[in-house]
Amino acid sequence: MNDISAKKINKLIEQFEEEGNKVEALEIGYKTYAILMSDQKFADKVTKSAENAQGRLYKKIKIKLIPEKHHFKIK
Repeated sequence: MNDISAKKINKLIEQFEEEGNKVEALEIGYKTYAILMSDQKFADKVTKSAENAQGRLYKKIKIKLIPEKHHFKIK
């Protein structure tokens, strides 16, 4: 997952929704999250959750950080 970017995530989300699924969360490994946060396009879209002080959202989609280093999954 070292080649991940905001553009790639947007495309994956779009494909997931085209299959008739509703995106509930993005499951991201901590190292993958660090790589994404260095991508300014991704970082600009990340906001704090109003429900949870520790929570983060990407385009109003919940981000769930997991302890696995390199991981990305749409749920």
